[in-house]
Amino acid sequence: MSPKSSARLPQQVIRFVFVTILISLTGVVANGQAARHALGVGVGASESDASPPRSVESESPASHTDSAVASSPIPASQPASVSASQPASAPEPGSSQEGVGGDQKQSLAVVAPSLTPQGTPVPAPTPGTDPPAATAPVCSKYITADVVAFDQVYTYNRFGAFNPAGMIYALRRDIAPITGTVISAGNVQLRPDKRPRPITLRVNEGDCLRVTFQNLLTPTADGVENKAFTNQPDKQPYTTPPAAAVRLRKNDTTTTRTASMHVNGLDYVTGPDADDGAYVGNNASSLAPASIGQTRLYTWYAAKQGQYLLYSMGAPAGNEGDIGQGGLGLFGSVNVEPKGAKWYRSQVTEKVLLSAAKIGTNGLPIYNKNGTPQINYEAAYTNGDPILNILKGTEIIYTDLNALITGFTEDCADAPPSGTCGRPFREFTVIFHDELKAVQAFSKTDKETNELTSPLDADVFHGVRDGFGINYGASGLGAIIIANRLGVGPSKGCQSCKFEDFFLESWVNGDPAMVIKRDPTTGAGEVLFPDDPSNVHHSYMNDPVRFRNLHIGKETHVFHLHAHQWLQSPRFEDSTYLDSQTIGPGGSYTYEINYGGSGNRNQTPGDAIFHCHLYPHFAQGMWELWRVHDVFETGGGDRNLPDAELGSSPNPGVVPLPNLALPPMPVDKFRGYPFY
Repeated sequence: MSPKSSARLPQQVIRFVFVTILISLTGVVANGQAARHALGVGVGASESDASPPRSVESESPASHTDSAVASSPIPASQPASVSASQPASAPEPGSSQEGVGGDQKQSLAVVAPSLTPQGTPVPAPTPGTDPPAATAPVCSKYITADVVAFDQVYTYNRFGAFNPAGMIYALRRDIAPITGTVISAGNVQLRPDKRPRPITLRVNEGDCLRVTFQNLLTPTADGVENKAFTNQPDKQPYTTPPAAAVRLRKNDTTTTRTASMHVNGLDYVTGPDADDGAYVGNNASSLAPASIGQTRLYTWYAAKQGQYLLYSMGAPAGNEGDIGQGGLGLFGSVNVEPKGAKWYRSQVTEKVLLSAAKIGTNGLPIYNKNGTPQINYEAAYTNGDPILNILKGTEIIYTDLNALITGFTEDCADAPPSGTCGRPFREFTVIFHDELKAVQAFSKTDKETNELTSPLDADVFHGVRDGFGINYGASGLGAIIIANRLGVGPSKGCQSCKFEDFFLESWVNGDPAMVIKRDPTTGAGEVLFPDDPSNVHHSYMNDPVRFRNLHIGKETHVFHLHAHQWLQSPRFEDSTYLDSQTIGPGGSYTYEINYGGSGNRNQTPGDAIFHCHLYPHFAQGMWELWRVHDVFETGGGDRNLPDAELGSSPNPGVVPLPNLALPPMPVDKFRGYPFY
């Protein structure tokens, strides 16, 4: 025992005896955690003050807005703040103890005995029996989604790196058969116009999310071999013939083909046997085998705002990063929005945006005086599907990473006026994943082993390969350098392109993580997915913005945003301003951008890069752009961005936030960013 802990022993013993007496008087047996608090030890801390505190992020997988608060022991002179017969009070809104994605562990309170809703103590269980069942959450509303899991190749960037063992989630309405007309396990792919992205499901605080899940993974690993997908490039674009085919490979996938949907931090409604999406401990299995395409029903309660990591526990180990199916792409986010909020799509094609315009009595779109179209956010197609609304009734029909969140109220009494509290906001979902499974660009077949090899697999380039990603996209430095030196790709004629000047921006190589189809022989090509062409998030000047940042990988990263800041505790105006946040495996944070949001207080249009601040990580592809527009973007061809190889690349239509001032239309005298 250290001298410090020895000096504190008498007070610790007195406090322990005092709490033990209280417990015996109420007839409640305290748990071990309460005893640790009685000894003056915070949750997550060791008995000795000499042990360093651990951050809340490492304690709990639940997401939270505030930066992680380190747990610390109660000082010897600190009295117990809560008696054993009185429940601990909730933290003040916006305080450093409030967690958006689930309550953080409290380090300065004694854990009280469990109480029933009526306030009476729960009787101690009879030895050998189960404890009393917890009360099921009460759902204000049920939001539904029909989700499937399946094998899907996805390409990381324009240079051709791809995942040969990809697995993803998608809505059933977004899939199609690979061959024939019947969808079945192993015969499924994304529809051709939809880019593979981590699934994002939304639900409001106080509501429940009910997901019908079916496992459509190929029943055996052998069955995935050489499988092709029509919504991906057929071959790597710059490899000299014979080009490497973009295909699934059995040796890279998991042998276990079971899958599930497990969410960190959301409450089970039915119970763990049905809603956990796992097979652990004494609980029954809630996994779904692939061989019979089995369907599971998961129901979760959304208690608090935030972002909650979603992933499969069917095969939770192995592969790059030792996270099994999660490392191959079976992950996403459940974003819990403010109570009563409405959600709309944020970026679309020109055709979709104009389809949502208000129509006059003459049957033509209605335009404002400045030329911008008036948007009908509740517009629908002839089949009844909403054009912009993410919900059709109570069913989720769009899983976009980015969304418009509006129509809600929040308690902003203690929030600074420069924040996003109570205002409609644009939501950006940013999921870090690392140790990518990837066939690198410029691959070739080794004559002796008949295995695909790449210069990026060699030691000299290994540190700049495509190895770290965001949202299934990666833009590592290595492929960009090799393309330039080989005289292929968009920078082939740029002899002066060096260092970061042509890496962490879009002028030379186009936007990060674009996916293109290109004929290696003729050079003709096009950028795919015009509504979601790259790892760029779009907003208009002064739009309030909230980032939802999650991490499925195994490394620790630092989210760093240029040109903007947020408050560590967004409901407390004296909180610390941040532009960086360390995030560990399984962690998640909300960043409510301050000073009016997009463009900051200087109202600066253009690209703000954000990336992992560890250089080897963003050099291997972990970076994205936030593009702040100063004119209205319809997504039309006249707003395409310049591309040295393809001529142009698409700029998506950016849906304006409801009830906010619209930006002006571009004109010849002022075309807006980046056409100055």
